[in-house]
Amino acid sequence: MPASNRPTNNLFDRDLQRETHYDSDELGTFVRTNIPQLILEQRIAYDRIMRAITEQSGGLFFIDVPDGTDKTFLLSLILATIRSQNNIALAIASSGIAETLLDGG
Repeated sequence: MPASNRPTNNLFDRDLQRETHYDSDELGTFVRTNIPQLILEQRIAYDRIMRAITEQSGGLFFIDVPDGTDKTFLLSLILATIRSQNNIALAIASSGIAETLLDGG
């Protein structure tokens, strides 16, 4: 198979640069302000995902709920929590529209 002519290092460097330059204080404020806004089901998902990250147990998590149930809010809060701790969080979405709604998506 022929080698790609695309400079992948530039893409990686740009993404790494973006992921390591968030304002952790601002994100921490966002997290502290918005965690109390989670409804019970969102809080359960948030806690389970954050526990998997903290314990480094990994896992795949699918948030598959109807429109209008604040998926973007929940995912933005998860991303902000991870980034506020100076860690890297990549937002991956199964549709282009959803991806544009997530910071860093």
